[in-house]
Amino acid sequence: MKLITRIKEGQSIEKALKIYKKKITKLNLIKSLKNKLYYLKPSIKKRLIKNKKKYLIKNIINIKKLNIN
Repeated sequence: MKLITRIKEGQSIEKALKIYKKKITKLNLIKSLKNKLYYLKPSIKKRLIKNKKKYLIKNIINIKKLNIN
């Protein structure tokens, strides 16, 4: 996959880098590369997702408790 960012005459490099960065984040390229750095067994993936959900639910409950008081 090629990511090409064309620079117009007189356009700064900072602007071109900003456009390039937007393209990368739009494609979720960095996230997919991080996920492919090493292999995770399916059972471990499920466990991580489950723990993340527990953590989020716990935080939501704590925030609701704070808002009630």
